[in-house]
Amino acid sequence: MPFMHLLSDPGMNYTLNRPLLDGTSPARLKEVGALAPQIKDYDSWHTAWLGLAKRAEAEKRWLDAASYYHGAEFYLPAGEVRNGLYDDFARTWALGMKGVAGYEPIAVPYPGGKLPGFRLRAKGQERSVFIFTGGYDSFVEEFYSFLLPLTELGITVIAFDGPGQGGALRQGIYLDHAWEKPAKAVLDYFELDAVDWLGASCGGYMSIRAAAFEPRIKHIISMPTSYSGLDMTLKQMRPGKAQELISLFKAGDRKGTEALVQRERLPSSVFEWCIVQGMHITGTKTPFDFLISIAESSLDGILHHVKQDILLTEGEQDHLFDVGWIHRTMRELVCARSVTARIFTAREGAEQHCQLGNSAVARHEIVRWLARFYPGMPIKENTAAATNVAA
Repeated sequence: MPFMHLLSDPGMNYTLNRPLLDGTSPARLKEVGALAPQIKDYDSWHTAWLGLAKRAEAEKRWLDAASYYHGAEFYLPAGEVRNGLYDDFARTWALGMKGVAGYEPIAVPYPGGKLPGFRLRAKGQERSVFIFTGGYDSFVEEFYSFLLPLTELGITVIAFDGPGQGGALRQGIYLDHAWEKPAKAVLDYFELDAVDWLGASCGGYMSIRAAAFEPRIKHIISMPTSYSGLDMTLKQMRPGKAQELISLFKAGDRKGTEALVQRERLPSSVFEWCIVQGMHITGTKTPFDFLISIAESSLDGILHHVKQDILLTEGEQDHLFDVGWIHRTMRELVCARSVTARIFTAREGAEQHCQLGNSAVARHEIVRWLARFYPGMPIKENTAAATNVAA
């Protein structure tokens, strides 16, 4: 589905496109496109998506409703309203997936609750077990249609929300930089000795961090590559302000840091979203405490522990990440068995964050790369085909 440019704000425009990830019904495309004129800021965003969600639910279009409830909660601060909308999302998603062949909900025991997700078993002979996690703002269910075609190639997919994500966050399990902890929980629960691991968005950091300390992860896909949890937030600041913030933050100047963040928090800006969402997933109450928490998510001093094969990806027009982060990461992967980098372009329609607009091209690239390690794995054209899961 081509990436649409309907809103002037890059963050809201990107999020507007997310319900169209990897194949949707024409009805959803029409509905989402019609929202754009109604959206001026985060308040009108919430109102527009909530109305659309309620209408879809009344019409028993459960998966559309789930997607739209996710949209309605997306820019809200932490609290009961946002929690309630997550519950609406989870409820309608479950209704939409009830009875879907091959879809198996999972719940992995974890301190504070369970890590929810789903398993999709390989069709035919199993060649690989493929673990997936999202990032800073995703619900794992968003990626169902992206992951489903992998089962045709003999890949069993296990996808889950980890600390700070989706259903885990709803239980009060906040972000933990040490992603080897949820990795161990999942691998132990399913008694797995060898897996491939894909992390999307900030999950790109998580996949590398987990593999650095978990040898049962054999092949890593970081889509895209994130070096430090601070990087994405700093990238959204006005010229010169990022270095000023780092100076204040590293000096431990809470008052100065908070004052600068407040000046930079323009209403309905991507930077504002980074701060609000960051406090939500870390369970922190102030921007300074959020920055302390997110700064722990760094690959500095970690990458020499990575000894596996790794694929790093990025889109050349990613509004959240920077292509340069791939080069920094590659320079420090000195002990990896092999390192492959792939930058997707506008010519391919895959230039956006996580290749939104042509995510099937990213999936096909992943399959081509994995086939190096699994002789006989077919590289079918249908791995690049969209899958329609909209109800």
